[in-house]
Amino acid sequence: MRTIWQIALHNLRLIASDRAAMFWLIVMPIVFTAAMGFALRGGGGSSGDVRYALTVVNMDEGPRGQELLTAIESDDEIDLLTLPAPADSAANASPPTIADAEATARELVRSGNRSSVLIIPTDFTERLEAGTGATLAFVRNPDRTNPLVTRQAVERVIARRNVEAIAVEGVLEAYETLRGKPDPMTSVRLAAGLGTRVMDAMEKPLFTVRSERVGRPEAVMPQMGFTHSSPAMALMFVLLNGLMLSSVLVSERRDRTLIRLMSAPVRRGEIIAANLLWRFLIGFCQMWVLILFGRFVFGVDWGDGAVALLLVSVSYVGAVAGLSVLIGSLSRTAKQAESLSLLLALTMCALGGLWWPLEITPKTYQLVGHLIPTGWAMDAMNNLLSRGYSLWLVLPQVLVLAGFALAFGIASTIAFRYE
Repeated sequence: MRTIWQIALHNLRLIASDRAAMFWLIVMPIVFTAAMGFALRGGGGSSGDVRYALTVVNMDEGPRGQELLTAIESDDEIDLLTLPAPADSAANASPPTIADAEATARELVRSGNRSSVLIIPTDFTERLEAGTGATLAFVRNPDRTNPLVTRQAVERVIARRNVEAIAVEGVLEAYETLRGKPDPMTSVRLAAGLGTRVMDAMEKPLFTVRSERVGRPEAVMPQMGFTHSSPAMALMFVLLNGLMLSSVLVSERRDRTLIRLMSAPVRRGEIIAANLLWRFLIGFCQMWVLILFGRFVFGVDWGDGAVALLLVSVSYVGAVAGLSVLIGSLSRTAKQAESLSLLLALTMCALGGLWWPLEITPKTYQLVGHLIPTGWAMDAMNNLLSRGYSLWLVLPQVLVLAGFALAFGIASTIAFRYE
């Protein structure tokens, strides 16, 4: 064990004396964390400036469809993108139907060109004025988050319109019972006045629901910008720097350092363990420097589960250390090791949700992201930071990461060579 520590400490001293290495280990992750945090949410502030697009196909031949769209557009979060109704294929062709528009909309959503489409049918005004009711078509992509917001906006407007219509109908019936059937002018005046009162009443409802969060109070929930950027950049640079250290093993073979160790009383397993150890210590220290920096400088709330965060860090860094030794064992030149490390690191960052949340990606993308350690590590971080999960709830991610660490460690032991 003493030999393992001696080899590990020797390499740690070499890395600590390299100013360029320390720059990439500490300074660059902090710069990237700050840049991404401010870019995502303006420094973790309110997301009130974020707007969502709702594509609409208005096939209504009367005024009610446009009135509905105007009401939806008044929502502070929604911008409308209008698509024309399907054109007639011939002069005597029948008018476009909701089925035609829905087919076009579904194709737009399926192809990824639109996240959601609202279709207003041709007889919308006619049905509303006849009192028979009308049905809108809302076509959405289940893998996107935007449709959730846009559909809520549509439903809010529809709910207000339905309440207004029911109230107007009730008042007109009561008026007719008490005073006889009202003339058209009186009906319009009653409907207009009642509509205004209904809108005012819905702005100040008689009762509301107060949402309470069990566990971590809402007031101490982390800011969204740095909640993503701080763990993501920590995971990214631990991975990037850890894999780039694979070239050290290639250089030791090239300089015949490993061959000279064979003449000393050092076993093969001790050399492998030492290489895993010093890479692990560098990654672990880097991870916690960035965690503490995020906590005290960017105000990131890492949750109440310090033990859970520790286990996530240990298992993830262990997987990175194992993969680093494996790359170094398989590569023939330092340039080859560096190129492969950079390619793997950037690919794993993109697929694992470090650059954007996996939740906004298609299911196939999410599946691929969970075939690599970064996907599981980011899941664990999100659960700890955003959801306030305890150790037992992030234990599945910890165990999977530990499995990656074990697998990479075994593979690196098998692939390790002196020359």
